[in-house]
Amino acid sequence: MYVVRALVPLVYEKQWNRWHDQEHIPKVLAQPGFVQVRKFRSVNNRPNDAEYFVLYELQNQNAYAQYVKSEEGARLRQEYLDAYGSKTKITRWAWQETLHLIK
Repeated sequence: MYVVRALVPLVYEKQWNRWHDQEHIPKVLAQPGFVQVRKFRSVNNRPNDAEYFVLYELQNQNAYAQYVKSEEGARLRQEYLDAYGSKTKITRWAWQETLHLIK
């Protein structure tokens, strides 16, 4: 799981969501090894910004490693920084599943 946390100032939230949902996420999801994406907005309101978690599911750890090293991955990360890097605060993590239960 490739997880991105974004703090988006409320003044940019609508514009950011439009760009993020319609342009950025589809480009990332189109990369080899990506399976699906889920995006969450915190229900706890912050005074000046919205908090989002974007969870990209990949086929395996190797797919994530390939994405991180790829030119296209670097280009997409730079594209984000160019568009919203000065307006938002982002943190990125890679997570490996250790348990999956379904009721």
